[in-house]
Amino acid sequence: MAGKTRVAQYQADRTNQKLYFCRLACKAAQDAENKQLYQADCETAIFHLQGALLAFLQELSHYYGLSAVQPTLESIKRELSERTQISPEILQLEQLLQNGFLAEVMRAYERCQYAPKPDAVVGMMTPEAGAKQSSSDLIVNVVTLSNQWLPDDATIREWRQQFLDLIEQLRGGMAEY
Repeated sequence: MAGKTRVAQYQADRTNQKLYFCRLACKAAQDAENKQLYQADCETAIFHLQGALLAFLQELSHYYGLSAVQPTLESIKRELSERTQISPEILQLEQLLQNGFLAEVMRAYERCQYAPKPDAVVGMMTPEAGAKQSSSDLIVNVVTLSNQWLPDDATIREWRQQFLDLIEQLRGGMAEY
C-alpha cells in the first residue's frame, strides 16, 4: 500500500495497533499468575480482535471512498451496491464471519459481553453463604464458574495470526485510486 494518503495510513495503523494490543494481551494471559487475570487478559485479547475487525472495516470504507463514520459490513455492502460496485474484501470477510475463524472470534466476543445469570451463581450457594459473601467474592465466583467457554490464549493467538494474514492478503489486492 505504498503511496498511501495520511488518512489511509492512519486507518491501516489503527488496524495494526488493535492487532498489536491483542498480541500484548495474549502475552499477558500466557504470563498470568492466576485464573482471574488469565480470563481478563484473554477477554481483552478478544476485544482487541473484534476492534481490529471494526478498524479494518473503517479502512475498507475509506479505501472505497464511503461516507460512513462507523461502517459495518452491511453498510459498506449497501453503499457499494448503490454504486454498482462489489468488494472482494467484503465478500471474503462476510464468508469468514458466517463460517470461519472470524465467526469464532465474534461468538467469543458475544460470550464476553453477557454474564451468567446471577441466580445460577447464587443457586449454587446456601442462603447463609450467599448472605455472608462479599461482592469481591461474588466476582471471583463468577469468574471461576463462567470461564469454561473462554478460548485459551493459544487459540486467540491463532485467530490473531489468521486475521493478520488475511488483512495482509486483502491489502495486497487493494490499491489507492
